Amino acid sequence: MKRTVEIVLTIIGIVLFGLPVLLSGVLLNSADNPQIQQEIENFMNSPEVQMEGEMSSTDMTQMFEMMGSFAMFVLIASLIAIGLGILAAVFLKGNKKPKAAGIILIISAIIFTFATVFMGLFGGVAYLIAGIVALVRKPKKTATEEAISY
Repeated sequence: MKRTVEIVLTIIGIVLFGLPVLLSGVLLNSADNPQIQQEIENFMNSPEVQMEGEMSSTDMTQMFEMMGSFAMFVLIASLIAIGLGILAAVFLKGNKKPKAAGIILIISAIIFTFATVFMGLFGGVAYLIAGIVALVRKPKKTATEEAISY
């Protein structure tokens, strides 16, 4: 039995989990770039931005550290989701272990949609659909198998 639908959906999920990788990469770059930090600090302390008080440089430093930590967490979670998607695609290729692949895809969809703070929502949906299809589809019985089962 061919598992083309499941493999295609898994590959779509892999590509869509690549988006949080790109976004977190940009966020990490901006958290480590002093020019961008200075621009954000100037913007936050400008008169156009109505805030209750000015942000001190330690507040800004803490904000950039949290931003970097968040981006690193999303990056790692997305890369794990991509790795598990590749593993599931290998299991589906040649119909080797479709049940294991389906379970991996469903669990990955749920966990990594939340772990990427819904940035991987569309990838999670693709993984979820592929996982359900992998578990539900049964191979067609041949005429001899049907005759034996009676």
